[in-house]
Amino acid sequence: MEEFGFESEEETQDFSERMTRAAFENTYLILTGKATYEALLEKESMQKGSIDQHIQTAILFNPFKEDYSAKFPHLHNEVSRTELVEFLIEYFIETEEYEKCADLTKYKASI
Repeated sequence: MEEFGFESEEETQDFSERMTRAAFENTYLILTGKATYEALLEKESMQKGSIDQHIQTAILFNPFKEDYSAKFPHLHNEVSRTELVEFLIEYFIETEEYEKCADLTKYKASI
């Protein structure tokens, strides 16, 4: 099947894992003020100003909603902002990235 350009199950799973990782990492960067969504888009852009090539710019909230705020991007989520931060902390505990957990814990205390 590979000769016809179909992805194997392993390739699909690898892509899914990369997208999950990107979503958590990018959401962390935005919430902690280390990056903006626009900066992440620009970083991933294959053509300056083009947004149709942003495969790795996954995030855990919708920046295109009317009530999107760059300062508080998670306020319009289905879950509360505290739940979103706790979810991120759990993920980074599992990946043993404790500095990110500390940053998120400080952020959580400020909301």
